[in-house]
Amino acid sequence: MGWQRIGPRIVVARPLDELRAAYARTDLVALDLDECIFPGYSQEALGARAAWRLLRKPLRRRDWRLLPRLCLGGAYRAWTRAKQLVGAATPAAQLIAWYERTMRGIPEEYFAQAAGRLPKHSLPLAAETVELLATHAPTGIVTLGLDVVARAYAERWPGLSFFEANTVVFRPGPGGGRVFEGYDRERMLAGGEDKRRAVERRLAQSGASVPTVVGHNDDDVPMARLARERGGLAVGFRPTPRLFDEFDAVAAGPDWESVYALIAILAPKRGPHLRPRLAVL
Repeated sequence: MGWQRIGPRIVVARPLDELRAAYARTDLVALDLDECIFPGYSQEALGARAAWRLLRKPLRRRDWRLLPRLCLGGAYRAWTRAKQLVGAATPAAQLIAWYERTMRGIPEEYFAQAAGRLPKHSLPLAAETVELLATHAPTGIVTLGLDVVARAYAERWPGLSFFEANTVVFRPGPGGGRVFEGYDRERMLAGGEDKRRAVERRLAQSGASVPTVVGHNDDDVPMARLARERGGLAVGFRPTPRLFDEFDAVAAGPDWESVYALIAILAPKRGPHLRPRLAVL
């Protein structure tokens, strides 16, 4: 069976009855964060917001000394993004080392304040989709981003019950408080296979066995394959065409309306969760 359109911006690779059966079996849902729920890279957004706070209203006057390094780190990241446009990707290990050097010494308060503001800047209807998914199975974020950001989402969005992310380490700073030291190297998530293992770990811990995954890029392919191997669903949100065959369903559009509509179609009962403007699907 080829791809079939089942609604505006939604195509599926399998019969709807099969997809509904797979969703019914699902007992854990894992979602990607960066460029999926969040429109960009949450680590970059966190660093930019910390720098803006340092420039505009630092918690302590001495914190201004950190600004040059933040600006230099931002320039380096802009250069790596420009390289990426011409096909010259920067290794993940190099990006991690860059981020650690850039953010080292930033007080924990800046991380907490910046992370707390990121969830409200997510793509429209992502929060509502999470809440709908959570009525069916435990739902969480699996990301190569930072645990401080994932935790902010879990604290602010109803339905998010777990997260897997890179743990950051803080050490005592000058004058009290804690400052950023770096990543916890024993709990690193640096690529797609690490994300797959994180989902497998959550399945084992919770006693679940059938995951459904929502992702979008190469780093999410191992999770998508795990979902399909276990009898669950692999949903692609705006993936590139070359990745379509890694997913059971693909949802497009500028926001999460199409993902919400897909889940509403697959859910055993749509109930009051289905927004009236989606009912035509």
